[in-house]
Amino acid sequence: MIPSKKQYWHIEPDRGLLNDPNGLSWFHGLYYAFFQWNRFEKNHSHKEWGYCTSPDLTHWTFHGSALLPDQSYDAQGVYSGSALVIDDALHLFYTGNVKQDGQRRSSQCLAISTDGQHFLKTGPMFTTPDGYTEHFRDPKVFYAGGKYWMVIGAQQRTGKGAIVLFSSSDAQHWNLVGPLAQSEACQMIECPDLFLIDDTAVLLYCPQWRDNAHDLALHSFAAYKLTHFDTAAGTLDDRNLDDNQHLLDQGFDFYAPQTLQTPDGRRVILGWMSRMEDAQEAVFCQNEPRIHCLTMPRELFIKDGKLCQRPVRELSTLLGATVSPERSDSGLRFAPSHRYFRLMLEAPTGCSDLELSFGDGEWRFIYDAQQKVGTLTRRSWVQDGEETRSFALETCTALELWSDQSSIELFVNGGAHVLSARVFPTASQPDLRISGIDARTTVQVNELCMNEN
Repeated sequence: MIPSKKQYWHIEPDRGLLNDPNGLSWFHGLYYAFFQWNRFEKNHSHKEWGYCTSPDLTHWTFHGSALLPDQSYDAQGVYSGSALVIDDALHLFYTGNVKQDGQRRSSQCLAISTDGQHFLKTGPMFTTPDGYTEHFRDPKVFYAGGKYWMVIGAQQRTGKGAIVLFSSSDAQHWNLVGPLAQSEACQMIECPDLFLIDDTAVLLYCPQWRDNAHDLALHSFAAYKLTHFDTAAGTLDDRNLDDNQHLLDQGFDFYAPQTLQTPDGRRVILGWMSRMEDAQEAVFCQNEPRIHCLTMPRELFIKDGKLCQRPVRELSTLLGATVSPERSDSGLRFAPSHRYFRLMLEAPTGCSDLELSFGDGEWRFIYDAQQKVGTLTRRSWVQDGEETRSFALETCTALELWSDQSSIELFVNGGAHVLSARVFPTASQPDLRISGIDARTTVQVNELCMNEN
């Protein structure tokens, strides 16, 4: 019998399809995570905002619907957006989508809540400006330099992607500043986010390649670049989205990330843990009431000129009993009680040829010290064979792996590289094996338990 794919500690709805995280915020003592949701079917035919809350970024309560596509300006979808607390009220900014006779129309809209439970729509703030197609969406709002700013993912009339900047004194009446950054390579930009870590501006965005003639998305991924944002002029030092671009995640499933700032000043990111194709979705959700989840919350930080990620420290409250290994000439074997566990591996002098594997070939991670390459492999659940993701890895000194019922998130060298993946569970008895380590390497595996706070 195939184990359930229902996650144990990740954010996912009780039914339907989840995609982009939206409106990440801290309001009245709770973290809010809104998300794109189709509560009726496991496909993308319906878009509303669902949401959940948490006091600690770890224990989440699902509340159902927040914003429905029930107005003339959002009748075909309450698309992605963001949230900001202003004057003790939670402001939700989103794209209202309308499609009539094959024509798309986008509006940037606002809803406000004073209690975090009831959300009053105030209507569109503005429509798509000249020079852009109706692929104009995903407003992310922030406050800096004495004013409010909004970045929006866009497609120019030239058919090329761009991020567009607006400014406001009250977060309701907006002025077009102009294109903040542009791409010549891709046809659309989705899900932009702009924020500071220390004195460095971090720009997140998702380049999307499209078949403009047939209005079809072809390929996309989540990227970032480090730059400088001038709050007086509303400009970036680096406006070219095609250069100095870095992947946010080296794994299979990570997209549409969004961030929030915690009350203690940390910058935390969550993403949609999927890049599945239609055939993968169809098989993955068979005999399940839901599909897709968000990633674990991760803290962002900059080290050696690179954006790094680590699990938020609140997740340590999930750590339960330590799992004792079985030792042999080939390495270590762990048999945790469940598929949800955490592994910590420290190799101060670096690993030679390391292999980490789970189950009967469900997934494995290999570090090839001679080729200086890290590779994550998972078994395909659509056809015979495997899928791989490889990346340059000079040395491997640390691994931190967080596993759930049907996903893994692997942090390499303190979060310098991160790999996220959904996996198709087949092993009824968890079996984690490690080879290629020496006596100086330390390994610890802990069960995860939601009841331990």
